[in-house]
Amino acid sequence: MKFRYYLFAVALLTAVYVLPQAAYAQRPGSGGRQGTNRVEGTIRDTINKPVYNAFVELYNDLGQLVDRQRSTTQGRFAFKGMGPGRYVVHVKPFGTNLRGDEQELEVNNQTTGSDFVMMTFRLIEDTRKANGEVSIVGTVFAQQVPDEARKLYNAGIDSLSSDRKQALTSLEGATKAFPTYFDALAALGKAYVLGGDYENGYPFLLRAIDVNPKCGDCYYSLALAFYKLNQASASIKAIEAAVLISPQVPTVRLLQGMIYKLNNDLPAAEKALLTAKSLSKDPDPEIHMQLSLLYNRMKRNSDAANELEAYLKADPDISSSEKQELKKVLAKLRAAK
Repeated sequence: MKFRYYLFAVALLTAVYVLPQAAYAQRPGSGGRQGTNRVEGTIRDTINKPVYNAFVELYNDLGQLVDRQRSTTQGRFAFKGMGPGRYVVHVKPFGTNLRGDEQELEVNNQTTGSDFVMMTFRLIEDTRKANGEVSIVGTVFAQQVPDEARKLYNAGIDSLSSDRKQALTSLEGATKAFPTYFDALAALGKAYVLGGDYENGYPFLLRAIDVNPKCGDCYYSLALAFYKLNQASASIKAIEAAVLISPQVPTVRLLQGMIYKLNNDLPAAEKALLTAKSLSKDPDPEIHMQLSLLYNRMKRNSDAANELEAYLKADPDISSSEKQELKKVLAKLRAAK
């Protein structure tokens, strides 16, 4: 399964993918992999706290991306179906004050394809980053919280990946027990956004921001919610607030560009997407695709073709059927005057 996640924090954010327009065909799914070889792992910081929503990428020995996903609320990840051979797992906690890490592993089973490898990552603080940088993965905010509310919050976080309904009930209980409980308000709002329930999500995010106006990931989630609800003015204000707090985070700039594009401010969309592109350490397929869609709308066929070609090169995990369809689009763009 191919994961494309651009949502953060106690729940964040499944990438907002705008449906292709003009010559672009709808992108089919990538399909699953064969076999039962499996790699599982956990990611924690130095105080043993799970690191949520970190990018976790699996590369083969040729340096090709095999799979990508985000860590769960419990700091877990799992890859399955890879063939025998050597691999490297990269953990990239973008937007946090933690350093990324990587580990090599080897899948040995060549017959039944049922090898199992367990990995543990312990991320340390990156002292090179400025103090006080707001995290896309989670914002630290100190409060004196009643025991009852804290227990409900912890129960909600622990069950987010296994029983979403129960998790939402527990988190709502925490906000009722302590109405200004920032962590619970933010987690609940983001959990609703992650589940696509934007109407229920944004009021909790607004309440969280009232308690802590420096919550960059809350503004980011809010921007996504308003974007999905077609609230143009509100989505722009929310994403611009997120940019003020976290100007160097590529995913924030990516969403900014997509919101501007949806609202037909194409020059501003190009600027934001190019900024996202410059901030990304590695080629990001989604940025290339969004730029290609933008240039297609602007009738800049050559630029659209270049970005689409870059997308194809940056995403080796793309399915063969999708690749063939996009190559046809690429040929049309190259041929267009």
